[in-house]
Amino acid sequence: MKKYIREPINFLTHGIPALLAIPATLILVSQAKGAIQTASAITFGIAMTLLFSISAVYHGFPKKETNIRFWQKCDHCCIYLMIAGSYTPTMLIVFDGWLKWTIFSLVWLIATIGCLLKIFDRLKNTAISLKLYISMGCIVLPLLNIMLQKLPLQAIYWLLLGGVFYLVGTIFYKKDKPYKYLHTHEIWHLFVVLGAASHYIYNLKYLIIT
Repeated sequence: MKKYIREPINFLTHGIPALLAIPATLILVSQAKGAIQTASAITFGIAMTLLFSISAVYHGFPKKETNIRFWQKCDHCCIYLMIAGSYTPTMLIVFDGWLKWTIFSLVWLIATIGCLLKIFDRLKNTAISLKLYISMGCIVLPLLNIMLQKLPLQAIYWLLLGGVFYLVGTIFYKKDKPYKYLHTHEIWHLFVVLGAASHYIYNLKYLIIT
Protein backbone atom coordinates (compact mmCIF):
# COMPACT_ATOMS: atom_id res chain seq x y z
CA MET A 1 0.00 0.00 0.00
CA LYS A 2 2.92 2.34 0.70
CA LYS A 3 3.70 2.24 -2.99
CA TYR A 4 0.62 4.38 -3.62
CA ILE A 5 -0.10 5.95 -0.21
CA ARG A 6 2.71 7.83 1.55
CA GLU A 7 1.41 7.29 5.11
CA PRO A 8 -1.32 4.60 4.96
CA ILE A 9 -2.55 4.72 8.58
CA ASN A 10 -2.61 8.52 8.73
CA PHE A 11 -4.43 8.50 5.40
CA LEU A 12 -7.07 6.01 6.55
CA THR A 13 -7.64 7.53 10.00
CA HIS A 14 -8.72 10.78 8.38
CA GLY A 15 -9.76 9.55 4.93
CA ILE A 16 -12.62 7.43 6.28
CA PRO A 17 -13.93 10.27 8.51
CA ALA A 18 -13.69 12.59 5.50
CA LEU A 19 -16.14 10.37 3.62
CA LEU A 20 -18.42 10.13 6.66
CA ALA A 21 -18.30 13.90 7.18
CA ILE A 22 -20.21 14.53 3.94
CA PRO A 23 -23.46 12.72 4.87
CA ALA A 24 -23.02 13.91 8.46
CA THR A 25 -23.00 17.50 7.22
CA LEU A 26 -26.06 16.90 5.06
CA ILE A 27 -27.92 15.51 8.08
CA LEU A 28 -26.90 18.52 10.16
CA VAL A 29 -28.04 20.99 7.51
CA SER A 30 -31.30 19.12 6.85
CA GLN A 31 -32.25 19.44 10.54
CA ALA A 32 -31.48 23.16 10.72
CA LYS A 33 -34.32 25.63 11.07
CA GLY A 34 -33.87 29.19 9.87
CA ALA A 35 -30.92 31.11 8.50
CA ILE A 36 -28.74 31.16 11.64
CA GLN A 37 -28.99 27.43 12.28
CA THR A 38 -28.43 26.65 8.60
CA ALA A 39 -25.37 28.91 8.38
CA SER A 40 -23.99 27.37 11.58
CA ALA A 41 -24.54 23.81 10.36
CA ILE A 42 -22.94 24.54 6.99
CA THR A 43 -19.93 26.26 8.56
CA PHE A 44 -19.24 23.45 11.02
CA GLY A 45 -19.85 20.77 8.38
CA ILE A 46 -17.56 22.35 5.80
CA ALA A 47 -14.81 22.92 8.38
CA MET A 48 -15.04 19.29 9.53
CA THR A 49 -15.05 17.92 5.98
CA LEU A 50 -12.11 20.10 4.96
CA LEU A 51 -10.10 19.12 8.03
CA PHE A 52 -10.36 15.40 7.34
CA SER A 53 -10.17 15.65 3.54
CA ILE A 54 -7.09 17.88 3.39
CA SER A 55 -5.38 15.82 6.10
CA ALA A 56 -6.03 12.62 4.13
CA VAL A 57 -4.67 14.14 0.93
CA TYR A 58 -1.59 15.51 2.70
CA HIS A 59 -0.72 12.20 4.34
CA GLY A 60 -1.70 10.12 1.35
CA PHE A 61 -0.65 11.38 -2.03
CA PRO A 62 2.06 14.04 -2.43
CA LYS A 63 5.51 12.54 -2.98
CA LYS A 64 7.69 15.52 -3.91
CA GLU A 65 8.96 17.66 -1.05
CA THR A 66 7.46 20.86 -2.48
CA ASN A 67 4.04 19.23 -2.80
CA ILE A 68 4.28 17.74 0.68
CA ARG A 69 5.10 21.18 2.10
CA PHE A 70 2.17 22.78 0.26
CA TRP A 71 -0.37 20.25 1.54
CA GLN A 72 1.13 20.42 5.03
CA LYS A 73 0.39 24.16 5.09
CA CYS A 74 -3.17 23.45 3.96
CA ASP A 75 -3.48 20.77 6.64
CA HIS A 76 -2.34 23.13 9.40
CA CYS A 77 -4.63 25.90 8.15
CA CYS A 78 -7.58 23.52 8.40
CA ILE A 79 -6.92 23.10 12.13
CA TYR A 80 -7.56 26.82 12.61
CA LEU A 81 -10.64 26.63 10.40
CA MET A 82 -11.96 23.64 12.34
CA ILE A 83 -11.58 25.42 15.68
CA ALA A 84 -13.35 28.52 14.36
CA GLY A 85 -15.96 26.38 12.61
CA SER A 86 -16.60 24.50 15.86
CA TYR A 87 -17.16 27.78 17.70
CA THR A 88 -19.56 29.17 15.10
CA PRO A 89 -22.77 27.27 16.01
CA THR A 90 -22.36 28.03 19.72
CA MET A 91 -21.61 31.70 19.15
CA LEU A 92 -24.46 32.26 16.70
CA ILE A 93 -27.14 30.13 18.36
CA VAL A 94 -26.46 30.26 22.10
CA PHE A 95 -25.20 33.81 22.65
CA ASP A 96 -26.77 37.19 21.98
CA GLY A 97 -25.76 40.78 21.34
CA TRP A 98 -22.22 42.08 21.60
CA LEU A 99 -20.84 38.90 23.21
CA LYS A 100 -21.98 36.77 20.28
CA TRP A 101 -20.31 38.93 17.66
CA THR A 102 -17.22 39.70 19.74
CA ILE A 103 -16.27 36.05 20.31
CA PHE A 104 -17.36 35.06 16.81
CA SER A 105 -15.17 37.78 15.28
CA LEU A 106 -12.26 37.01 17.63
CA VAL A 107 -12.02 33.30 16.81
CA TRP A 108 -12.30 33.90 13.08
CA LEU A 109 -9.72 36.70 13.26
CA ILE A 110 -7.28 34.39 15.06
CA ALA A 111 -8.01 31.63 12.54
CA THR A 112 -7.37 33.99 9.64
CA ILE A 113 -4.12 35.28 11.14
CA GLY A 114 -3.02 31.72 11.95
CA CYS A 115 -3.67 30.61 8.37
CA LEU A 116 -1.75 33.56 6.94
CA LEU A 117 1.20 32.91 9.24
CA LYS A 118 1.26 29.28 8.13
CA ILE A 119 0.92 30.12 4.44
CA PHE A 120 3.78 32.63 4.54
CA ASP A 121 6.04 30.50 6.76
CA ARG A 122 5.90 32.83 9.74
CA LEU A 123 4.78 30.15 12.21
CA LYS A 124 7.07 27.13 11.95
CA ASN A 125 7.47 26.38 15.66
CA THR A 126 5.25 23.42 16.60
CA ALA A 127 5.10 24.37 20.29
CA ILE A 128 3.85 27.88 19.50
CA SER A 129 1.28 26.51 17.05
CA LEU A 130 -0.02 24.08 19.68
CA LYS A 131 -0.29 26.86 22.27
CA LEU A 132 -2.28 28.94 19.80
CA TYR A 133 -4.62 26.03 18.99
CA ILE A 134 -5.18 25.33 22.69
CA SER A 135 -5.66 29.01 23.53
CA MET A 136 -8.32 29.29 20.84
CA GLY A 137 -10.09 26.24 22.19
CA CYS A 138 -10.09 27.59 25.74
CA ILE A 139 -11.77 30.90 24.89
CA VAL A 140 -15.14 29.29 25.64
CA LEU A 141 -14.28 28.28 29.23
CA PRO A 142 -15.13 31.63 30.92
CA LEU A 143 -18.49 31.51 29.11
CA LEU A 144 -19.66 28.16 30.48
CA ASN A 145 -21.80 29.75 33.21
CA ILE A 146 -23.74 31.67 30.58
CA MET A 147 -24.09 28.53 28.47
CA LEU A 148 -25.44 26.55 31.43
CA GLN A 149 -28.30 29.03 31.67
CA LYS A 150 -29.35 28.19 28.12
CA LEU A 151 -28.25 24.60 27.54
CA PRO A 152 -28.70 21.34 29.49
CA LEU A 153 -25.75 19.93 31.39
CA GLN A 154 -25.48 17.07 28.89
CA ALA A 155 -24.71 19.58 26.14
CA ILE A 156 -21.81 21.01 28.12
CA TYR A 157 -20.61 17.45 28.71
CA TRP A 158 -20.34 16.75 24.96
CA LEU A 159 -18.74 20.13 24.34
CA LEU A 160 -16.09 19.64 27.03
CA LEU A 161 -15.56 15.99 26.11
CA GLY A 162 -14.63 17.05 22.59
CA GLY A 163 -12.22 19.60 24.00
CA VAL A 164 -10.62 16.98 26.26
CA PHE A 165 -10.14 14.62 23.30
CA TYR A 166 -8.42 17.37 21.33
CA LEU A 167 -6.30 18.40 24.32
CA VAL A 168 -5.12 14.86 25.09
CA GLY A 169 -4.44 14.39 21.38
CA THR A 170 -2.02 17.32 21.34
CA ILE A 171 0.20 15.42 23.78
CA PHE A 172 0.75 12.76 21.12
CA TYR A 173 1.00 15.39 18.37
CA LYS A 174 3.84 17.09 20.24
CA LYS A 175 5.77 13.84 20.90
CA ASP A 176 5.97 12.98 17.18
CA LYS A 177 7.67 9.58 17.56
CA PRO A 178 6.91 5.95 16.66
CA TYR A 179 5.63 3.39 19.15
CA LYS A 180 5.56 -0.36 18.55
CA TYR A 181 2.37 -0.43 16.50
CA LEU A 182 1.40 3.19 15.92
CA HIS A 183 3.16 6.51 15.45
CA THR A 184 2.07 9.22 17.89
CA HIS A 185 0.74 11.26 14.96
CA GLU A 186 -1.60 8.41 14.09
CA ILE A 187 -2.84 8.39 17.69
CA TRP A 188 -3.33 12.16 17.41
CA HIS A 189 -5.52 11.54 14.37
CA LEU A 190 -7.76 9.19 16.35
CA PHE A 191 -8.23 11.77 19.10
CA VAL A 192 -9.14 14.38 16.48
CA VAL A 193 -11.84 12.04 15.15
CA LEU A 194 -13.21 11.55 18.68
CA GLY A 195 -13.15 15.31 19.32
CA ALA A 196 -14.95 16.12 16.09
CA ALA A 197 -17.52 13.37 16.72
CA SER A 198 -18.25 14.72 20.21
CA HIS A 199 -18.76 18.24 18.90
CA TYR A 200 -20.92 16.92 16.08
CA ILE A 201 -23.22 15.24 18.62
CA TYR A 202 -23.25 18.46 20.66
CA ASN A 203 -24.19 20.56 17.64
CA LEU A 204 -26.77 18.16 16.22
CA LYS A 205 -28.54 17.18 19.44
CA TYR A 206 -28.44 20.42 21.43
CA LEU A 207 -28.09 23.31 18.97
CA ILE A 208 -29.73 22.16 15.73
CA ILE A 209 -32.41 19.71 16.88
CA THR A 210 -34.02 21.84 19.60
